Amino acid sequence: MNNKLILDIYNKKYLLPIYSGSLAIEGVLRSLNLNSNDKVLITNVVCHSILQSILNANLTPVIAIPSNGLTLSKKEIKDIVKKENIKVFIAVHQYGYEQEIIKIKDLIVIEDIAQAWNIVLSDGYVGKYSDYIVTSLGKSKELCNGIGGLIISDIYFINNFDIKKRECRNSNSKLLEYYYPIDINYKKLLKIGNRNVKRNRKNAKYYKNIFSKYNFIKLVNENNSIPSYHRFLIYVSDKYYEDIIYILDKCNIKYQKEYKDKLDNINLVKNNRIKVIGSNNSNDKCLLFRTNNSYFNIKKLERELVKYYGS
Repeated sequence: MNNKLILDIYNKKYLLPIYSGSLAIEGVLRSLNLNSNDKVLITNVVCHSILQSILNANLTPVIAIPSNGLTLSKKEIKDIVKKENIKVFIAVHQYGYEQEIIKIKDLIVIEDIAQAWNIVLSDGYVGKYSDYIVTSLGKSKELCNGIGGLIISDIYFINNFDIKKRECRNSNSKLLEYYYPIDINYKKLLKIGNRNVKRNRKNAKYYKNIFSKYNFIKLVNENNSIPSYHRFLIYVSDKYYEDIIYILDKCNIKYQKEYKDKLDNINLVKNNRIKVIGSNNSNDKCLLFRTNNSYFNIKKLERELVKYYGS
């Protein structure tokens, strides 16, 4: 079967296409038959749509601010799960960097790999400690189908979804609106994804060589993992931030000052009094580089940085 290509990669038994990555998360959450006061843990840097998926599933989100500003450590996960009685942890490999995962009794782990196709983890492999793997096939992702998402698991969850291809929205007992009944060319997806990640890692290597020379720039500690580099992330000392922005613009480097507003700062969280745990008091500012930048622009960036700050 066509989907066997994906199942073999993750050593899982079941796969279901969904209309989007966020609906994949929402569909899994609804299929668990949890109570409205059951808590779902996410970090404050994940996509807003993940928070909305939790709320749509009528569950209680708990937002954690990682001490390193990006992902939770195993100790942080363990402490929060125990203290807050967390039922579900949505582990997002944000920007393609590894989110550590720990297996805890009775904790359901949903591993979101939408930004982390072909990631290599420091402790095993994708899916080793998770109950469900979800991903988006949206146009900005490495596995790009333009639209759609996937749920992958060893748990037989498909009986919760009505996968009829005709009149599939006429039942109230199944999660009909989530199923994506269009055939997906997984072989083509994998080819595109591998090509994109190869490019991402090549450009990330250039960025590393450039930025590691300057003590006012911090790189993410990868802990023996190999990211997919959906974005290449650096933290810049506040003193140098505007100067770096000027140089980037001069070199036509594509970047983002922040992928999205952090969840702990948005009105949806404040208005609903959603619990936020932890803090990160660093004054360093985040910059996210597109890993499909032109090599010639990256070399120009290197020359400009040497001109300003030396080699």
